[in-house]
Amino acid sequence: MEAMGTNQHRSRRRDEQAEDPDALAPQLQDALIEAGLAVGSPLGGDAPGRLAPRRGLDGAGRDVVIHLLELPDDAAGARTLRRLNELRGLTHPAIAPVRDVIFLPDGYAAVVVDLIAGADLAVVLGARGGLTRAEAARVLDDVGGALAHLHAHGLAHGDVSPANVMVTTDGGLVLIDLFGGILESGTDRCAAPERHGGGPATPASDVYALAALLRECASGSALLRARLERILPDALDADPTRRPTARALAARAHELAQPGRLVLPEGARLAAGALRAAAARPTRVVPTRRALRRRRGPAARPEAGRGRRRGRSRTGRRRLAAALVGLVALVSVLGLGVGLLGVGQAARATAPGTGAAAGAPATVPAPTQVAEESLLEVVVDLTGRRDAALNAGDGVALADTTVPHSPAANADAAVLEALAAAGESVDGLDTDVLGVTEVDVPEDCEQTWVGARAVRIRQSQPASTRTGADGAVRTVPALAAREVILILVPDPWRVAEVRAA
Repeated sequence: MEAMGTNQHRSRRRDEQAEDPDALAPQLQDALIEAGLAVGSPLGGDAPGRLAPRRGLDGAGRDVVIHLLELPDDAAGARTLRRLNELRGLTHPAIAPVRDVIFLPDGYAAVVVDLIAGADLAVVLGARGGLTRAEAARVLDDVGGALAHLHAHGLAHGDVSPANVMVTTDGGLVLIDLFGGILESGTDRCAAPERHGGGPATPASDVYALAALLRECASGSALLRARLERILPDALDADPTRRPTARALAARAHELAQPGRLVLPEGARLAAGALRAAAARPTRVVPTRRALRRRRGPAARPEAGRGRRRGRSRTGRRRLAAALVGLVALVSVLGLGVGLLGVGQAARATAPGTGAAAGAPATVPAPTQVAEESLLEVVVDLTGRRDAALNAGDGVALADTTVPHSPAANADAAVLEALAAAGESVDGLDTDVLGVTEVDVPEDCEQTWVGARAVRIRQSQPASTRTGADGAVRTVPALAAREVILILVPDPWRVAEVRAA
């Protein structure tokens, strides 16, 4: 009877998923719930490389947005992983904080970001038409400062646009959707010329996009337009090398006016602005050369269970429906503490401290234990240091990545001995970490390695070279993606064992 009941439950879930086109694949939904997240309905539509973000609650009861990104088994996936890890460490008042990165089945990662209560700038402009000089100065000061912080950490945003700038209920601005640089997307009217040709996101392209955004804020204000014309020409230069830095551009805010608070319109006008923003053209993908090559190849088969939507008309209907949901919520709440989230997060109403969105589970799962230090960060760091040590032939640095006298240390020592015996040196070794998932520590390791943690990692290696004593160079072929189990020991983190997955 129990087995029959389980089968009936699974059958119902499959039927429900077929009936609900917005439903996540069961394995993704289950993984999110196991991570302590209550998952609500989608916010907006699917995009290339990621499913529609979801509204939700984390284990601490915070309102969050859950972004679902693809992690392909190649170097692009490894770059995405490194960027997500870097974003977790960013702290800036004008950047939406990344709370967690969770690895999911089917090659996805969930990025949990604070939900910002307020309205996105596209909605505000849709409601008001333009900003005052003091408000535009605040946009330049806050968003320019956020971009300068990203650029100082070696990151670019990639999609600076009104839909990706939130106006908070206290009149400040917060930059959201930090994954544009990963997914090589951009908003048509704000994208720099080089991005239209498939160029990557760079600090210079972010500066151009911020300048283009400021021009959109000047509708109806001849004085603001005149002042922007004095401070923006170099930021809008077609040559990226002639543009100022984000920090230098932000320093010009006081040439517009003393930065002031942005004022959110009242509910009815804000709702109308949401409808206009939802009807506007959404963020588009600026194709890279790699993407253009892929388009010329055979069409990819749709994968089961991922709920992809490619149709433009359906995406448009979903954006409009999201805005209408926001309108109904505003009418019911009747409060200025509520903000409409536009195309960037969602064109729907949210209020600080409210519960999960419609469609979220009624109860929040118990919070999972979160490690003080990210094991993803540990693995990426150890892998990079090991590669650097082998490239340099530095036995001391190599030994620092493993527990002394452990199986991992003995194996690495054997590798160095073999290289020395052959008279060869390594160059170009660069291991790509494609995924990190914590698993149970094997019983024998618990007894041998006190405080050990175990992770299953997926990794690959591009081709590298080895140079002999006579100067002859040979190429070591690339290694395809494979999985292994690492046994990690803390204080400091080092590898004790490497086991087959």
